[in-house]
Amino acid sequence: MEKLNSGEFFGITNQRLDTDGLILTNTAYTHDYVDWHHHENAYFTFILSGKVIEGSKKGKVNLSAGSLLFHNAQESHYNIKPKGNTYGMHLELEPRWMDEIYATVKGKEGSFEVSCHQTKIIFYKILKESRMADDTVELGIQHLVIEAMASLFPEQSGSNFYPSWIKRVTELLQDNYLSKLDLKAIAEVAGVHPVHLSRSFSKYLGCTMAEYIRRLKVERALSQLSAPGTSLSSIAYQFGFADQSHMIRCFKEISGDTPLFFRKLINSL
Repeated sequence: MEKLNSGEFFGITNQRLDTDGLILTNTAYTHDYVDWHHHENAYFTFILSGKVIEGSKKGKVNLSAGSLLFHNAQESHYNIKPKGNTYGMHLELEPRWMDEIYATVKGKEGSFEVSCHQTKIIFYKILKESRMADDTVELGIQHLVIEAMASLFPEQSGSNFYPSWIKRVTELLQDNYLSKLDLKAIAEVAGVHPVHLSRSFSKYLGCTMAEYIRRLKVERALSQLSAPGTSLSSIAYQFGFADQSHMIRCFKEISGDTPLFFRKLINSL
């Protein structure tokens, strides 16, 4: 079985950036099939456009634009690329990152798909930061990676333990973010008083429920920006924004830039 060293991925690498134990590569997938292999480092795969199927001993995962997958080091897998162009960003973490900061994560086996919308938004920011042509790029990426890991693995970053009802509420919001939700109804699902719900949600998640829903909409919209022939106005409608202007305002607030900026950034790869 083939082993890939730091910074090595199948396909055409358009960009590689090494920064103090982090290796970022932007890659065009060119192989229809890649046989079983494993990588030296733990890493994330972030699909920016197109599709790819990844198989492992746990089964197959269908990935498309906006999908984020975490792999532990030495985890064996294979890849199948459907027809069409596929581009991805890979972020490798050398062992000391895992040892010093996220030791228990290193102990988890295999790979898993990341569903946390906040983590995905941060990865779009990492992509943006990687294209900045100044001497603060490395510092910016390191900061964003720590922020992404903290959002993905809060138990490793000193965050408080989440009560069980928080998971019920976030699942409700994720499944119904396009619907009009009522505070009382959400509190009934949580099994807590509406006042306690509002106060505690902000405490544990760092945002209000309305902000959480807007982040969900932005993350979902980001995944559609690479779709050819899809207008920004239709994306705004699809993901529940009042109009294109409303979507632009939410993008600026949450991601720091406009949908058009990210569309051009993704299409430039």
